[in-house]
Amino acid sequence: MRIQRCAVSVLAGLSLLGTAPAPAQTGSPVTATSCRGGVTSIELVEHAAYDATFYNAANVAADEIHVSIPYGRTRIASFDVQTTFAPHAVTPVHLHKNLSGGLYAWESENNACNVRYVHFVDGSSWGDPKAQT
Repeated sequence: MRIQRCAVSVLAGLSLLGTAPAPAQTGSPVTATSCRGGVTSIELVEHAAYDATFYNAANVAADEIHVSIPYGRTRIASFDVQTTFAPHAVTPVHLHKNLSGGLYAWESENNACNVRYVHFVDGSSWGDPKAQT
C-alpha cells in the first residue's frame, strides 16, 4: 500500500509540474538486414571489417547513420557512415577501421549492427548522435 501511495504522489507531482517522463524511443527507421564480418588483430592493432546492408523504411532519404557493432565481451566497434540511404531501399555498405590495440579476433555471418542515429536529407533525425551502444 505504501508503494502505491508513493507512485501516486510522484505521478501527481509530475502532472502538477506539467512534465511527464519521455516516451520510449521506437525502433530505428534504418535497420541492418545483414552484417557479415569481424575483427582481426595484427601486431596489437585490431582491424574491424564488415559488409552490411541497411534498409531505410522512412519516406525520406537518409544521408548519415551511426552504427555500433558489439564484439568480444565488452567492446564495441562504432562507425559513422555518410552515404545516401534511399527511401524503402536496401543499401550495401563496407565498414572498416582500425580499433584500439588488442589481440582479439572474431568473424561471424550474423553480427548485431545496431543503428543508433539516423540523419535525413530534410534535416530531421532519429536517435542520439553521441550514443555509443
